[in-house]
Amino acid sequence: MKIALVTDLHAEEDFTTKNGVSPWDNWKIILADIQAKGIKQVVFLGDIGSQAAHRQFFDALDQSKLDYKVILGNHDHFAEVVQSYKPATINDREEWYWSEENERFKSIYLDTSTEMISQLQLDWLKAEVQTEKPILLFIHHPILQTHTTPQLEFPLAGADQVKQVLLTHNRPVHVYCGHLHLDDYTTEDNISQTVTPSASIQIKRHSKKAEVENIGFAYRILDFSENKLCSEVIWFDRDQ
Repeated sequence: MKIALVTDLHAEEDFTTKNGVSPWDNWKIILADIQAKGIKQVVFLGDIGSQAAHRQFFDALDQSKLDYKVILGNHDHFAEVVQSYKPATINDREEWYWSEENERFKSIYLDTSTEMISQLQLDWLKAEVQTEKPILLFIHHPILQTHTTPQLEFPLAGADQVKQVLLTHNRPVHVYCGHLHLDDYTTEDNISQTVTPSASIQIKRHSKKAEVENIGFAYRILDFSENKLCSEVIWFDRDQ
C-alpha cells in the first residue's frame, strides 16, 4: 500500500503569487502524478490556503476519486474549512483531530491550526498512545527540533509536551509533517520525524529569517509494501 503526502499548497495567498508560483497548476500536476502512479490514498498535511481556495481545493480532490484525509495547518481555520468539508470523524469536536487503526498501525491526526496543542488534544493523545501497535502521527508542525530557520521562527507551542507523550510509547512512532517547506528527517529515541517539502514553494534551511529557497514543488510517497515503511520525495521543476 502507498499513501501520497501533500502539504503547504498556500492557494490564493499573496505569499505564493508574489513569488511567481501558481498553486493550482502545482495541485493539478501533483494529483495527476499520484493517479498515474496508481496511488489511491492522499493525506494533506495542512495549509490549504485562504478561505477563497477551499471550495476549489476540495472539488479537485472529489473529482480525483482519491481516498483523502485533510489535517489543518497554521494557515487554516477550523470554522472556515468546515464550511466546505467536515469529515464524520470530527463531527463532535471543535478541533480537527481523530485516530484510526488497521492490522499494522494506529494512525493519529492532530490539529495545530492555532499554532499550539490544546490541553484537550494533549489529554486525548495521552489516551490514544496506549496501544501495542506502532503509531503513524500526521501533524502539520514538526514535533522534534530540526534547528532550521522556519521552525525556529514559526514554532509550535506545546511541541515538547507532545514529544514527551510520544516518548512514553513502547513502540516506534513515525511523525509525518510539513510546515517547514523543506525536506528533513530527524530521530529521537523511538520517534522518527519526516518533513515533506511544500507543494508550492521551498524555504531556506538556514538564514537570518525565513527566506524563499526555490519555487520547485513536491509531494512524498509513503510506501508500506512488503512489511517495510519507507518514503520518497517526488520533485517538480517550476516550469514543468
